[in-house]
Amino acid sequence: MIFKYKKEAGKFIHGFSDGELIYRMQLTPEQIIGKELKDFLPEAEADRKRKYYERAWNGEGNVIYQSIVNGLRYVTSLRPIIRGGKVVEVIGCSVDITAKEESALHLDDPGKVNTEEALRQSEARYRLIAENMTDLVCIIDWEGYFKYASPSHVTVLGFPSVAYEGKHAGGFMHGDDRKKVRKQLDAMVAAKEGCELKFRFKNIRGEWIWLEGKASPIFDENDLFEHFLIVSRDITERLVYEEKLTYMAYHDTLTGLPNRRLFKEKLEQALEEAKQTKEKAAVMYLDLDNFKYINDTLGHDVGDELLKQFARRVKGCLRDRDVISRQGGDEFTILLSEIEEEQDAIQIAENIRASFQKVWNIGRNLFNTTSSIGIAFYPANGAKGYELMRSADTALYQAKKDGKNMYRVFLG
Repeated sequence: MIFKYKKEAGKFIHGFSDGELIYRMQLTPEQIIGKELKDFLPEAEADRKRKYYERAWNGEGNVIYQSIVNGLRYVTSLRPIIRGGKVVEVIGCSVDITAKEESALHLDDPGKVNTEEALRQSEARYRLIAENMTDLVCIIDWEGYFKYASPSHVTVLGFPSVAYEGKHAGGFMHGDDRKKVRKQLDAMVAAKEGCELKFRFKNIRGEWIWLEGKASPIFDENDLFEHFLIVSRDITERLVYEEKLTYMAYHDTLTGLPNRRLFKEKLEQALEEAKQTKEKAAVMYLDLDNFKYINDTLGHDVGDELLKQFARRVKGCLRDRDVISRQGGDEFTILLSEIEEEQDAIQIAENIRASFQKVWNIGRNLFNTTSSIGIAFYPANGAKGYELMRSADTALYQAKKDGKNMYRVFLG
């Protein structure tokens, strides 16, 4: 949860509040914004928090306290924003530590704390937690300059807060993200509502870290824009994991080639482009002759390595824009787009066959094998992807029937 407050006529009035923790505390931003503590908290709890609010308003650098509201235990860090030597507002960041407390710390209920020493020990414990929070909180002015950066920046990115304050955010942001984020910020001010952001920031090692969070435009009592409040967190590890899952969903685990799912998408895309440009395309269906015999006699490890080397040899005969896919077992498909003449595809098939004249050397086993290839052309042998695949498969069957180690073009 992120919030901010100012002291007006002796009262601490909240000007902003947002975050999932609010709702888990059975509150809403509307119950907090424009209100003071006693308006949404029990009187005893409001009085206790007011002491911390006062300390931050008086300029204390990082005020830490912990609370329990509706059964949730959380720790809060208060940081004053100082301009011209005067505190103009305070930014607060709260994080739920209920599970951590129940499983490890077993600390006393804050309502039972009644000595200065107990308070000091409590603050020391929670200062450690607050200073290692991983949510990044910052305030950016209209031009993009940092007015505040939370201590968590050093934990996540390696730079201390002072390294950001007064600096332009663009100096830390990836060049490809700057225009997009600027456009989003402008739209937020026009709509007077926040939005989700995703961008890359450089860490102290020069690496690009993906951040995701929410930005909110803050307006004063006269409805004039003041600044942006941005709360974000590192999602790099999550994105790497998601990319890995996506890769696994679209690629064969043994050869690393596109699988049938990705091949189908590439094929449909290529045919749509060929339809627009009136160009030809071709699909090849090929397999290894006598693969089952090799796999059964020399072992599955040799068979797997043969498939990987087979894929590399075939790929070496293709153009950069061509796509080779493993359909399963020893069956592979090739997509040839933007071909001018059918002879272009036939020449590639000849090159593939020629590449298999070289002896295979796998696990100290020397042997020869060949490949049979079926070829189908767009649009002559099919206007749809599944039609071309079926035609190429039929042509492959004919090559096998005619004696293997050859290619055949679908003859309709």
